[in-house]
Amino acid sequence: MSYASWIPVMIVMIVLMVQVNVGMAQGCNPFQLAPCLSFITSNIAPAADSQCCNVLNDQTSCLCSYVKNPVYASILHMPGATTVANACSITIPDPSTCT
Repeated sequence: MSYASWIPVMIVMIVLMVQVNVGMAQGCNPFQLAPCLSFITSNIAPAADSQCCNVLNDQTSCLCSYVKNPVYASILHMPGATTVANACSITIPDPSTCT
């Protein structure tokens, strides 16, 4: 799938994110992860001191909530998400290990 074909998918995902914000822990805001979206979709590692890594580190306690939500999980299972997580020294949790 080409990069251009991902754009409509990401627009739909963002619309769904607006509509589906159920079950998130207080203080968890997936929209704060917006600085990471371009890195995830392009599979490029951000700098460790980037805004992406800073917000990702701030949202670490929320990652279980995100991976359990089908809307957010689809983004966190993209290959670029692993690249970003590794660059930011974060582990994306396995939903089966989340409580």
